[in-house]
Amino acid sequence: MANNSQNPKKSAAQVKAEASRLLEEIEHLKEMAREQGLAFSSLSEEQLERKIRGESANSPFIYAQAWISGTSPGSSAYYQVYVSNPDPSSYFPLYASIFFGLGNFSPVDEAWSGRDRRWPAFSSDRTHLAAGATTSFRFDYTTPTGLTLGTYNGNSVVWVGDWHDVGQSFDRGSFDVRLS
Repeated sequence: MANNSQNPKKSAAQVKAEASRLLEEIEHLKEMAREQGLAFSSLSEEQLERKIRGESANSPFIYAQAWISGTSPGSSAYYQVYVSNPDPSSYFPLYASIFFGLGNFSPVDEAWSGRDRRWPAFSSDRTHLAAGATTSFRFDYTTPTGLTLGTYNGNSVVWVGDWHDVGQSFDRGSFDVRLS
């Protein structure tokens, strides 16, 4: 069942503690990505605090992502997104979806309808994200062949479904893949 309640006000100390915990994890994830030759992006301390307080996104939110950013056509690649739930209740069914195209600056429905259909687009299995928990979603795919060499933009969306009504989009990420 989806929880669409607002995040109750957290104290400054609670926000700092949660951001600190995520920053420690981010440092570990960043090092792992570096060792594997992956691109990596994450939120800063200030951005984390704003997301935890619910000021800059609905929650859950994306706090880091890692991906293969340079490869050749027809090669295996992957994208991994890390999600945090700062709320006191859980979300189910929670999904992450990825697609390619210039969608990062458009509303999700417009971006999805304008996706680059030469690239894969798919969703994770449904997931339960407990209160205060984190999770990650990994998407393995094969890059298309027959494309012009260059950089292609990927998008991720974290959302909760509703079996009998409209779901809710929580947060979005952007990544790039250079085919050469």
